[in-house]
Amino acid sequence: MSHVFDAKKLAKLDNPRRKELIPQDQILSLLGVKAGEQVLDVGCGIGFLTLPAAKMVGDTGFVYGVDIQEGMLVEALDRSKQEKLFTIAWVLTHPDKITLPSASVDCAMLGMVAHEAPDLTQMLAECRRVLKQGGRIGVVEWNQTFTEMGPPLDHRLKPETLQDILIKLGFGETVVHDISLGVYLAVGTKK
Repeated sequence: MSHVFDAKKLAKLDNPRRKELIPQDQILSLLGVKAGEQVLDVGCGIGFLTLPAAKMVGDTGFVYGVDIQEGMLVEALDRSKQEKLFTIAWVLTHPDKITLPSASVDCAMLGMVAHEAPDLTQMLAECRRVLKQGGRIGVVEWNQTFTEMGPPLDHRLKPETLQDILIKLGFGETVVHDISLGVYLAVGTKK
C-alpha cells in the first residue's frame, strides 16, 4: 500500500537524525556520482540528495530534481539558490512519466520514494528508459526494522522485492548495501 509524504511536514525531511540514518555522501559515493555526470533525482523532495549531488557533479555536470509536489520543488529551489547551486533543474512531474529524453542521464536515484509509488515497476522502467547504457540506478529505502521515523512497517519495501523488480527490468549487477539501522540502498546497472 503506497502513501505520499505530506509536503506540509517538509521540516521532517531536514531532521539531523534523518541525515544520520540516510548519509548523503555515503549514498552518492556508493552510486559512483562524479564530476561531469548527468544525474536524476526522482522524488527529490527538498533536495536532500539533489543538492549534494550537484556539488559532486560540479560545473561540468547537471542534476535534474523531479517531484510530483510543487511545494517540495519551491523549497528545493530556495535551498539551491541559498547554496548558489545553479546546475540543477527542478521539474514538476507525473508519478509514472519522467519528462527527460531516453538515454540522457548517467545515474538515477530515488531517495525514500519507491514505497510511495503507485506503480513502482512503471517508475523504475521510466528510470531505466532515461538512463544511458551502463548507467546506474540507486534506490534508498527503509527496511523492515522499526525506526523512530519513516513509514509504517507495512508500507516498507523489502530489499528482495526491489532487487527482483530491478533484475526483471534489465538491471544487472544489482547489489543491496545496508546503509544504517533501518535503511538500505539497492544499486543496479542498466545492461
